[in-house]
Amino acid sequence: MNTTESEDGSVGPLREALTVCAAAGMTGVLRVTGDPGGAIHIADGLVAAIETPGAPGPEVLLLRSHRVSESGWDEAFAAAAASGGRMSTELTRREMIGAGELEWLLRTALADGMFVLANGTVDEYRAEPGPVDFVLPLQPGAEPDSLLAETSRRIRVLAAQPGRSGRDRIVTATGAVQPGMRLGEGQDEILALADGRRAARDLAFALGRGVYATMLQVARMKQAGLLVSVSARAADAAAAQVRRPAAGGDLPMISALPRRQRDTPGGPRRQWVPGRAPEIRTPLGLLRPRAARD
Repeated sequence: MNTTESEDGSVGPLREALTVCAAAGMTGVLRVTGDPGGAIHIADGLVAAIETPGAPGPEVLLLRSHRVSESGWDEAFAAAAASGGRMSTELTRREMIGAGELEWLLRTALADGMFVLANGTVDEYRAEPGPVDFVLPLQPGAEPDSLLAETSRRIRVLAAQPGRSGRDRIVTATGAVQPGMRLGEGQDEILALADGRRAARDLAFALGRGVYATMLQVARMKQAGLLVSVSARAADAAAAQVRRPAAGGDLPMISALPRRQRDTPGGPRRQWVPGRAPEIRTPLGLLRPRAARD
């Protein structure tokens, strides 16, 4: 068993494990147990994809950033499955995204996944040789050494930032946004979702951005006085205050979301496919960014 925390920028046992896999030219998966844990897909010793609940994968990045529509993704996925071809080929052939932009996004997802794994805890890992089973792998994969070097750099950068935690729930600071204030680099999108219920990692999933980039942006916005961290108790109290009716009873209290009645047919459910990020049923329109896409 190997245990580590990577606050000092060290990638700990991940470096040892990936070095061994690269030297052997392994193809398969390196399963990582810890917080958040995950799976590193390896092809001929190169890192092709990373799955972890702590970071959005390529599908989430494509859909939540509105680079690709849900219907377009489903059509490309069905076509790739029927022909036995690559999902990346279908996406680019249908001109949903350019080949260069797709490669950049896949490399971004790789770096973000490795950062999340290394920035958490690694309890143990095990290598399982076999074929690469992932919807959108990077082909050819990334060199482990360069990926780990970038991971260490990112951890060091965040370590120098106050308020860098990706798990603290955040809320817009009172009076932080003044009339006529210009916000850039997607700050308005973050402020729109900073309601005390979400942490930086939640924002990354909601907006289709990398966790590292979102954590860094949130830390800088805290320094600028635009965001503040709140405890779970304070967030719940704030939410209850928002739901409370105004004095005089002019405004009715908002009730809970409507529930589907028993025996009422629901919408079709899509079967889960290994290597594909779990589908999130929240209407994407509710999360559409107000500013231009990054």
